Amino acid sequence: MAVIVKGEITITKGFDHWKSMVFSQKEKMAGMGMQFLFAGTEKNDPTKLHTVIKFESVEAMQAFGADKELTETRRQAGAVIESGVMTPISDDFFTNYPDAFMQH
Repeated sequence: MAVIVKGEITITKGFDHWKSMVFSQKEKMAGMGMQFLFAGTEKNDPTKLHTVIKFESVEAMQAFGADKELTETRRQAGAVIESGVMTPISDDFFTNYPDAFMQH
């Protein structure tokens, strides 16, 4: 069963730098069973990154957290790993209501 997680973390090298890291790790993350549904920074604080991530399972979420190589890659991209908070969302939710909105 898929798991939706709301994430918050501090980034120090800007959103574009962090986003480039994510795109460079796309295949690895997909292979781990994870997909970003949303990522963006706070309007008044570009160091505060918020994400919504879909994991294929709890085990996939745990694999993401335990991957030392990916953790170091994220750290090098400016993610302050120790500041990260991941909050699983209940199974009772809906998305893209009433219409999907995307901006790249």
